Amino acid sequence: MHFFEVDGRRYAQFENLRQQPGLTHAFSTRPFDVSVRNGSRVGQCAARRRRMMIDFDRDPEQLCCCEQMHEPRVAIITEARGVQRLKGFDAAVTNVPRVSLMTFSADCPLVLVYDRARSVVGMAHASWRCTVALIVRRLVETVQQKFGCEPAGLHAGVGPSAGPDQYEVKDDVYRAAVELPDRARLFNTRDGRLYFDLWQANRSQLELAGIPRDNIEIAGICTMSRTDLFYSYRREGIGCGHFCLLAGLPLPSDNE
Repeated sequence: MHFFEVDGRRYAQFENLRQQPGLTHAFSTRPFDVSVRNGSRVGQCAARRRRMMIDFDRDPEQLCCCEQMHEPRVAIITEARGVQRLKGFDAAVTNVPRVSLMTFSADCPLVLVYDRARSVVGMAHASWRCTVALIVRRLVETVQQKFGCEPAGLHAGVGPSAGPDQYEVKDDVYRAAVELPDRARLFNTRDGRLYFDLWQANRSQLELAGIPRDNIEIAGICTMSRTDLFYSYRREGIGCGHFCLLAGLPLPSDNE
């Protein structure tokens, strides 16, 4: 990943997707907590989200934030309606240049897909529950069905998250993953403990949906190991904060 700063605020981008002309995308990093959850920091977090939007020349009044519930639901945004809280949606897509999308994490992969030809961008919060419910496949199917995107033309990235050597789960997760292709390959037992590879589980969904392997980037950064960069619920517990993924289509001026 590519790390950089804007006035002292550190952000990260996928190396390949940052080469796409005009596409806005970035992960926030700590100590920039941008959570949408209620609590004593709600005003401060909202101000930070607004600051991030301004850092990337996006309109803070056209931000759509997912309020995740670990359900594989995809919000479809086809017009600018001001600030929206997408309650109960763990994924969102848009074809509106003025609209920006944002979703949040503290160990779960945030997945981005982009179609330059059709000018469509989408993202998903791929928690283990959403991953085993095939949310990334649903995201790709949505941009196909709603906007006519061809998977072969999509570019995608799987963001920082709990890594395959750290993300310990119980047998119930393995049982819930029955629909995952090649399920056994995605789980590893070590010292009597079971670990789940979220990175490859989501890469596989992207590939099987038709996205070329060379068009998929894995950030490869474990949030549980790199708490200097990203928040980790597994390491820090409740109240640790959240980082986000921001994405927006090229604005009209970017194409002129």
